[in-house]
Amino acid sequence: MHIAQRVTKMPNLVLISEQYTMTEPTPILPRCNYVEVIARTAKRGSASRPEQRLCNYLVPAIHADGMDKGRLVKVCATRSCPIHFRERQREEKQRLQWKAEKTASNRKAKQTLSFRHRLLAEVLKRVKQPIGAEELRLVTRFVLRSLPHELACRLAKRRGLHNAKNARDWELPEKARALYKKASAVELAALLFEAILIGSAGGSTADKNDDPLVDAAAVYKIRVNALRATVAKDEKAKLQKKGAKLKGEPTRK
Repeated sequence: MHIAQRVTKMPNLVLISEQYTMTEPTPILPRCNYVEVIARTAKRGSASRPEQRLCNYLVPAIHADGMDKGRLVKVCATRSCPIHFRERQREEKQRLQWKAEKTASNRKAKQTLSFRHRLLAEVLKRVKQPIGAEELRLVTRFVLRSLPHELACRLAKRRGLHNAKNARDWELPEKARALYKKASAVELAALLFEAILIGSAGGSTADKNDDPLVDAAAVYKIRVNALRATVAKDEKAKLQKKGAKLKGEPTRK
């Protein structure tokens, strides 16, 4: 018998599909919205699966597509059914709980962000010129904590914080980043200045038009070209001394 004829004779017949979801509005129920029930006795020692158990919501249905098209079955399409939709109800409960927790977390984060912006505004209202030692300490702490590992180690060594007996001092960067704690206002200013310039000192290809180290040298009227010539002269002398030493050594067999 044709599906349309069966539907006409059985007005309560539900149309079901083998497709899990449907892309367009249709009276046919997709696979995700029903459970086909085939009542049978479970094997001894094993629990029956939900699709093997009867409930009070079973209705007659007919396959509207697929290989089973036209086959009459019994289905449960009631989402509140504790037998056939129990797992989906649990998943939906978890989803709603996660959504509620996410919403609460976002609300809390937004409130915290709003508070911190208000706090920033209140702090900046009270800043007076010139800034004092404690404000300078905060700035220095920020700069020191922003130093990469290599530069922090370099700063610590310049300050004599490295242990000569321990070539691998793992605490060296943290020692450098803690220098701000006990420094006076004058020491903080010098430390801050050194921390800013130490990165420029390690760059061999610095931009001549944007080199903080050269700009700092200009502030103190240091003759950069003369110093460069002196360094070149010293390096040349070292190479000559090394070459002379090598020539004076006996040939090794």
